[in-house]
Amino acid sequence: MRRSAGAIIVTAVSTALIAPGASRSAEVQERRVLDNERVAVYEYVFPVGFRGDEHAAVADEFAYVLEGEFTVVTRGRGKQVVRRGEVEYASKGMVHTSLNESTTPARVLVVLLKGKP
Repeated sequence: MRRSAGAIIVTAVSTALIAPGASRSAEVQERRVLDNERVAVYEYVFPVGFRGDEHAAVADEFAYVLEGEFTVVTRGRGKQVVRRGEVEYASKGMVHTSLNESTTPARVLVVLLKGKP
């Protein structure tokens, strides 16, 4: 069975965000909003204490914080706290990790640009 490039991108991002090595005081919630040949949009709720694995972005990715805040540590750029209403961008190949160091869950909309079909 052949998988589309979009399915591979989403699987890679989901795996990096909720990898087995991640700290889990509660499970990450994931909801697919849109997934087609050009873009994938997912809503995640990262629990307090969440720590994702470091990974290279598999596509240009935007993370828009709907509620709470989360921290992104990007190789070569350092640590940045992203708050409600703010956007973090990681270009394809950029190595980074995400954490929730706050006292409340973070709800984040992640947009992955898959490129041209």
